[in-house]
Amino acid sequence: MKQRLAPRMPLASLKSFDDEEAPDGTPARDDAQANPAALEPVAVAPAVIDTPVAAGVPNALTGTSSIVDIAVSDIDPSPYQPRIMFSPEAIDALAASIESEGQLVPISVRPAEGGRYQLIAGERRLRAHEILGKETIKAYVVDTRSDFDAAVAALADNEARTDLSDYERGKAFQRLLSMPLAPGEPRLTQVSLAKKIAKSEATISRCMTFFNLPAEAIALLDKDPALIGGKNAMILVGLTKKGHADIVLRALKRIKEDGVSEQGAINWALAEVTRANRPRIEAYPLSIKGLHVGDIKVDGTKVVITCVNGFTPDELIQRIRGANLDQDMPITEASATDND
Repeated sequence: MKQRLAPRMPLASLKSFDDEEAPDGTPARDDAQANPAALEPVAVAPAVIDTPVAAGVPNALTGTSSIVDIAVSDIDPSPYQPRIMFSPEAIDALAASIESEGQLVPISVRPAEGGRYQLIAGERRLRAHEILGKETIKAYVVDTRSDFDAAVAALADNEARTDLSDYERGKAFQRLLSMPLAPGEPRLTQVSLAKKIAKSEATISRCMTFFNLPAEAIALLDKDPALIGGKNAMILVGLTKKGHADIVLRALKRIKEDGVSEQGAINWALAEVTRANRPRIEAYPLSIKGLHVGDIKVDGTKVVITCVNGFTPDELIQRIRGANLDQDMPITEASATDND
């Protein structure tokens, strides 16, 4: 197998969809288990993660060739896991692959308190081992890694395996922005984070825009992070800032509950806002000889009369003609509609 040695390669080397990138239609890789040698180089400071190596070849993450067997029950999940949703079908398929071919790629962990370990990379492989009822799992043990580096490594591992949703990326970026590089050091800005992980500022800004949505919208995304993409989220944030949070929530619920497509819901929301912003046309009562027979609205160059109190358009026109003939005020044109 190839060793992926690239300690200075930025996070941008990951196979993920950026601002101008789009899926090519090929199935996303669920895990390195399927073809570990085919994975692209991945690197995060200070070292690469989850590297498959041949026996006796030093590992870039640990600095050693040793791979140890660790009790599955001794491993705690990563608190920095960016992926919110895990596909049960994909985990089952991975478990079947491990059962058939064995574990091809070790997970990566770091020591924790009480003799336990904290997962850095490989949660799907760990879950697959739990499904199979295996007692141990092969792992690299990383002795030195800051919380910030562990969070970046978790993001990098997920980006390399199966693409994350923009919302999941946004949550990961938000977490990294809340963490110092090391104890006592200042937190990063979006600009400095972009340089640190070699992502464009536009990507980080796009993924962070989700958190300007209403709280109820964020709650929906926590349950279904792929509900909308970052670009459409920016449109909904714009509508929210203009006071249309109710329309934004209804649009998201149309996707979640009614099965409307993402673009269809966005188009609906934009149309609803246009309709809501249209000036209201006031109606004036039309009375003939003291009887309320219709309501009049001026719509641009048109005068629209709506029948009320059971009058039909023909009856209304006759009454108008009769009233105006009595007053010697002929009507040359009238438009009447029945409100039934």
